[in-house]
Amino acid sequence: MAADLLILAKKIREVLATKRSGEDIKTLVSAANYEVLTPNERKDIVRKEILAGMMRDIENSGYFKQEKLPYLEKIIPKIGGYFTDPFSYNDCLTDEEKAAMHIDPEFKISREMAECMNEKGLREDDPRQIIPIIYYTNLFGCGRKYKLMELRARGVTRVKIVNMGGSLDCKKIGEHRGEYPIGEAPDMPLPECDAAYCRCDYEACEET
Repeated sequence: MAADLLILAKKIREVLATKRSGEDIKTLVSAANYEVLTPNERKDIVRKEILAGMMRDIENSGYFKQEKLPYLEKIIPKIGGYFTDPFSYNDCLTDEEKAAMHIDPEFKISREMAECMNEKGLREDDPRQIIPIIYYTNLFGCGRKYKLMELRARGVTRVKIVNMGGSLDCKKIGEHRGEYPIGEAPDMPLPECDAAYCRCDYEACEET
């Protein structure tokens, strides 16, 4: 399963890399204004950008029906990780339906999800993983962007790259553990990242 997840994540990353214009989702607040927001206000800003990024990537992935995008925009705010799927599983595809769609019979597939996806999406090894991959890519990416904004606003001049620890982490991160001037910190995910989605972050270095 882990290998299948990495393969699917790589496919999504490659497709999105060719689709994006090079411009990130518009930042909703300046670094200085972000610094004075309350924790709840910060969470709200970040959440809005995560959802905007998800919709951009859902549309650009080529896995979903165009006419279902407005519906997806309504339901994806329900997502919060693997344990809060945006789709309802009260009504699932039968084994016969899954066989006709070439879906692994062991997977519990929401009819709601199947109706939102096109044939390309449903033919992936595990179509249930597509939205979680897109979610976590945007969750960590948006978090890193605002972390750097916050560190700059605090006057931090040097940062290092840290990971969360665990089997899902990138194995290449050890090559980038040095300290960087905050303006020269490498963008993540790193080009050689081998994780399904980059979970790395920036951390302030102690000033000497």
